[in-house]
Amino acid sequence: MHHYRRIKRRQLMAICLLIMLLLCLFALLLKSASPNQSKKTVEDFYTLEQKGEFAASWGLLHKDVQARFPLKDYVTDRSHVFMGHFGADTFSFDIEKGEKYKKWRAEPNGQTYKDVYSYTVKQNYQGKYGRFSFVQYVYVTTEKGEWRILWDYRNQN
Repeated sequence: MHHYRRIKRRQLMAICLLIMLLLCLFALLLKSASPNQSKKTVEDFYTLEQKGEFAASWGLLHKDVQARFPLKDYVTDRSHVFMGHFGADTFSFDIEKGEKYKKWRAEPNGQTYKDVYSYTVKQNYQGKYGRFSFVQYVYVTTEKGEWRILWDYRNQN
């Protein structure tokens, strides 16, 4: 009987190890699906912008972009320029996937970001000056395990 308990205990340990291994594999599979999550972050960002929820969309920006545009300034600028000046209440948008970069920089001598996905976003407006579109190049990387948006400043003077 004592021998039987030892076998049961070993079987139980083997089952527990197998479950842990399967959970690790599942976590790896979820991580490999992360490019889809990067695109979802871009979709979420522009959906919030569409609704004029600029404080919420600002929260999806990478901390380095947030440092460049403090929340109050960002909300004021975005609503003033896009909604105020152009006379557009909202816009539609299309997202086109670009490339994956193992290393990427937003500025020539700036920080290097790893595992960055690029997207081209076309925003379509109907305003008091007619129909027009803006194209923005968007880059997405992880920051503390969350996907965050970066913008390209390499060609600024």
